[in-house]
Amino acid sequence: MGWVGVRGSNPCAPGAVKNVHLASGDGRKWIATISYEVEAPDVADDGLAVGVDMNCGQVAASTGDIIHAPDVARLEARRRRHQRRMARQRKGGKRRQRTRERMAKAARRKRDIGRNWRHRVSRTLADTAGLVVVEDLATAKMTRRAKGSGVRQKAGLNRSILATGWGELRSMIEYKAAHVVAVDPRNTSRTCHQCGHVDKGNRTTQADFCCLECGHAGNADINAARNTLAPGNGASGRREALALATSKTRQLHGQRCAA
Repeated sequence: MGWVGVRGSNPCAPGAVKNVHLASGDGRKWIATISYEVEAPDVADDGLAVGVDMNCGQVAASTGDIIHAPDVARLEARRRRHQRRMARQRKGGKRRQRTRERMAKAARRKRDIGRNWRHRVSRTLADTAGLVVVEDLATAKMTRRAKGSGVRQKAGLNRSILATGWGELRSMIEYKAAHVVAVDPRNTSRTCHQCGHVDKGNRTTQADFCCLECGHAGNADINAARNTLAPGNGASGRREALALATSKTRQLHGQRCAA
């Protein structure tokens, strides 16, 4: 290829250049990743803790905030439209190649938007508390192909889980936060964080939680995030994290519901 100009590099970065990785995302746009050898930053521990509940399309924190993933439905519909069009075109033709490039561009934009969102969420959680407690989710097992009835519904759920990127989000949190603890996720969505009562009926809907024992009502995902925080926070002896600077959603506090 010869010599090429590189935009976006940091000529003043400390340390020596270790390697350069050149990759093509969609056949036309090339990306060069330059790696420098630098010292690992010393992340300060502020003594606070925050619990995280990862769901499809959103992340809930024990601070009472819910961060929703960006809507990329239009990009996904565009990618599928180009994919169907490419299937009807002649192999080896210029029109098919042009359609392939447009399909790859839509997929790349969707991937970049999701990765940027995960970087922002992980940075927000790492800045909120020195200890981040996450669920130890087995994403590979949860996204296995279903057999028998309910295959279409399971396939849609698998796509939502993979689009949210639980594994990548956890890896980003692990290298940005001072400490990360993974706890058992069982019954976190069924347990009331106020009284500890465990019942499947506590979760009335996907988003609402109402304890059948004490009547505590609130958002189901935030309740699960606070249950996630409890074992990790208790093991470290830290107190609960402060709220985020800007709240993403309005929650129910101190309300009761009819059992």
